[in-house]
Formats: sequence, C-alpha cells, structure tokens
Amino acid sequence: MRARPRRGALGLRGRIVGAVLVTTVATLGVAAVALFGPLQKSLRDTAKNTLRSDLAKHGATAGFSELKLQYVLESVQSLSGDTKLGDALDQADAQRRALLNAENALATELGATHVILLGYFQPNGVGYIVAPVFPPPIANPDRSPDVVTAYLTDRSVYGFASIEDADYVRAALPIRIGGTRYVVAVLKPITDIKSAVSAVGRAFLYAALAGLGLTLILAIPLAATIVRRLRQLRQAALQLAVGGPVEVPVDRARDEVGDLARTFDIMQRRLQAQEEARRAFVATASHELRTPLTSLDGMLELLDDDLREPEPDIHDARELLERARAQSRRLGRLAADLLDLSRIDADVKLRSEPVELGELSRAVLAEFELGTSDRGIHSTLDDAVGPVWALGDPGSVAQIIRILLDNAVHVSADGSEIRVELRAGDGVALSVSDQGPGVPATEREVIFQRFQRGYSTGGQAGFGLGLAIGRELAERMGGELALDQDYTGGAKFTLRLPAAHAPDQDPVPVL
Repeated sequence: MRARPRRGALGLRGRIVGAVLVTTVATLGVAAVALFGPLQKSLRDTAKNTLRSDLAKHGATAGFSELKLQYVLESVQSLSGDTKLGDALDQADAQRRALLNAENALATELGATHVILLGYFQPNGVGYIVAPVFPPPIANPDRSPDVVTAYLTDRSVYGFASIEDADYVRAALPIRIGGTRYVVAVLKPITDIKSAVSAVGRAFLYAALAGLGLTLILAIPLAATIVRRLRQLRQAALQLAVGGPVEVPVDRARDEVGDLARTFDIMQRRLQAQEEARRAFVATASHELRTPLTSLDGMLELLDDDLREPEPDIHDARELLERARAQSRRLGRLAADLLDLSRIDADVKLRSEPVELGELSRAVLAEFELGTSDRGIHSTLDDAVGPVWALGDPGSVAQIIRILLDNAVHVSADGSEIRVELRAGDGVALSVSDQGPGVPATEREVIFQRFQRGYSTGGQAGFGLGLAIGRELAERMGGELALDQDYTGGAKFTLRLPAAHAPDQDPVPVL
C-alpha cells in the first residue's frame, strides 16, 4: 500500500475553522467600518440641525439687535473734564454688561458654552471680540472659516470645531447693530456624540465577541463531523482498493458529503456487480471455450484414428467431421460476440443512413433457412406495409436481426413458426416472435444484461451477450430493443428505429 500523503499543518478541520473565523472577523470589520463612520456623521448632522432649530426657535439675534455699542475713543484728550470721561466709562460699562447679558442669556437657552459677538472683520479674516470700551489698537485674530464666511457673505454658516480635544458644533450668525455688521459665534459641546458612539462600539464589540464565540462553537464540531465522515469514506475507499470487503458508511445527510457517500455506495455496488459479472464471464468463458475445444480435440483424435485404419469408416469420419465443424462454428460465434462487445466498449462510430428493413430481413432469413428447414421450423416475413425505411447502420441492424432470429431458432421446437413483422409510422419497428417457452417475468430485464442468460435457452450454450449487444447497438442508433411483455404464446422482441425517407438510388444489399 502506498504511503499516506502528507497533510498540511492545519489539516482540513483547521482550515475550515480558520476560514470560518477569518470570514467572520472580516465581516465584522466591514460591518464596523460601515456602521461607525455613518453613525458619527449622522449624529453630528443631527446636532447641527438641532442647533439650527434651536437658534430659529429662540430668535438668536433678537437680543443683540437692540444693543447700542458706542466705543470710547482711544485718546481721551478731546474730552473736557473728568466728568465727561467718567460718564463715558460708565456708559461703556453698562453697554458691556448688556452685551454680556445677551450672550449669557442665549448661551443658557441653547446649552452652549460660548456665545460671543465678533466684529470688524477685514478681508483677510482678521477681527476682534466686541467690547464697548477702548478697542484694542491691534485687531484680535479670529480666523475661524465659518465666522469669516458669515461676516463676508452675510449668511449663516454652521460647522464643527475641536478645542482641547473637545468637539463642538458651531454657528456663525451675521447681524447688524446700528448699521454695523457683526457676527454672533455660538459653540455648543457635542460630547454626547462620543459617548453614544462609544456605547455603540462597546455593544458592537460584545456582540462581535459573542458572534466569534458562537462561530467557534458551531464551526469546530461541524468541521470535526465533516472530517470524520470523509475519513470513513477514505477508509472505505482504501478497503475497496486492496480488494477487501467494503462496508460503505450509511450517510443520510442531505449535503455534498452525504451525496458523495451515496455516490460511493452506488459505485461500490456497481463495481461489485462488475466483479461478479467478470467472475461469471471467466467461469462461463472457461466452460464455454473448454467444452468445444475438448470436444473438438476428441473428435479430431477419433477422426485421426479412423483415417489411420487400413479400411477407414468414411461414414463415421464424416459424422466426426460434421460435429467438429459444429464445435468450430460455436467457437466462432463466441469469438464474434466478444469482438462485438469490444467494439461497443471502444465506442466505434456507427454509420447513419437509410436502411430498408424488408430487404434486410429477407437477406438475414435466408441465412437461417438451411438450419430451420432441417428442423421443420417455418419462418415468415410480414411486410404488408410495403418498404419500411429506417435510419441506422446497415451492418448493426442486420446483426440485431441475426441475434433475434438465432435466439428464436434456439428456443423454438421442431415444426414451430418464427415470425418477422414490420411496422411503419413516426418510428419504424421490426418484431421477431417465436412459439417457444417465453421469458419469465423475473428475467425480462436480466436477459438484456451482459453475461446474463435466461433459464429457457433451449439447452444452447453461450456467453449471454447477444441481447446485451443488440440493445446497446439499438440505443447507439437512436432506437431501442425491448421485449413485448403483453405477448403470449412465446417471446416477441421489437426493434424500434427512427424513420427515414427512401433514397433516390436503390439500396446496396447487405451480405
């Protein structure tokens, strides 16, 4: 026995579990990417839309439009007296408190951490925080894109900002106070988005771990079961290879391995049938070949003895010679059957041409005329339908007719009748019927199998190949050879072939 092939490091079970595990992990990874990105974006968009709705609901700019922002000049030299300077400072302080109140009120209503009024934006994006007191000589750089865009385009802009690892949704609302353009900048924290994504992530992780665990729990026993079933089939195959008795494991599962097991069982049964047929063939061949050879050798020896006599018995010598010729013909028929069988197995291509069954039947009947007349067997051809043309191989059709007539002659009693009948239509039919013992119901399919012979053979020897060869030739020509099960008083075999049109020229006779 050959050495077992080396297996991979993991084996089939490991590869199955690994493939399932990798597939599960990859699926979870793709699901995570497809889930968390859109989830975070959806939550941020929801936060932005909520801020926009709240700003519209609370009238964000209403608290700022009524402010009167007047700045104290950088130089107080133009002011006359401390009183005017003090009044200006008091007025600026009041305006500052009003501005802070408006900012704090809006921040409270929105839940925002920052609400700031910005102004004096230059085209390069530079501005400063509005405070109604000495404006700084250098503008405070606030270069937030959404604020600058809102100031320059006079349209509300919404966006997001990150300050010290904290995420905010930001709104920039343009507003005019006393004819001067300003921007109200609102920052609202959205830390709940991170917590929500984190919570979903934890839930997804727990679900993924549970899914991986369940996958392993299911995949490992499944892989072990598949491997065990395959090993059983492997053991059965090895057992079959060494020629021992095979016990195919019963596998009723409706999957590919179960189908393989059932197919293997079918193959094993067919191999057993072929082995039994081979043994039967060897036994039959040894018997059928040994018997005529032994008889032929004995008769030739007796003939030699007769011829060596001073006065040979010519009559006895002729009888021995005739019997020797009969055994020789028997060997010839057996050899011809084996040759036909080998041609069928070799799938030799058959011809396909119009064949006139009436003319062909008369030619084959003439071959049996001498043997049937000696026994008083009467052969008739019923061709009342006229010429019957079939599509097939002339030699194969003639061989099938010979097989049917030869069987009929063997089982027919002396003085009986053999009838050949032709029928035409969509498909043509040729039937050969006899008045022999018929075919028992238990043998109606057996007789068409190779090396299988019925019990009612008229005492004639043979391999049991004739009807098997005839059926296979008929099927290769697109027809069939069957036993008429309704026929009584003997046996009736019918050859059916595709119909054909008569050719323009006369058919060439088959000899």
